[in-house]
Amino acid sequence: MTRRFDPLARLDQFAILRLLRERVLVFDGGMGTQLQAANLTLADFAGAEGCNELLVETRPDVVEAIHDRYFAAGADVVETNSFGGLPYVLAEFDLADRAFELNRRAAELACRSAKPYATPNRPPRGCD
Repeated sequence: MTRRFDPLARLDQFAILRLLRERVLVFDGGMGTQLQAANLTLADFAGAEGCNELLVETRPDVVEAIHDRYFAAGADVVETNSFGGLPYVLAEFDLADRAFELNRRAAELACRSAKPYATPNRPPRGCD
């Protein structure tokens, strides 16, 4: 029987898995809990209360500051602010058609935050 994929080959395919061969990686914590602690208002959500994904557009400063704090604390990896970034989730806020745009913006903010913390031995990955 032929395997659907070779797990060992996957180790070479993805940069994050190659890094795990070298060292333990530190991931960030919860974006949602940090956003809740930011005491945001309904205006910050542009009326779409609870749509954290929209904050990449309305309050990018808050999202970036959260990424910055995680990197400053020693995180190697941060997640994007796109937990509910799927069209069917965003449809609840009439934003389904903006899923790609909002997710791209979330990735851009995370990459922008990563660059100042990069070193020659730890370049930002996935940001090219």
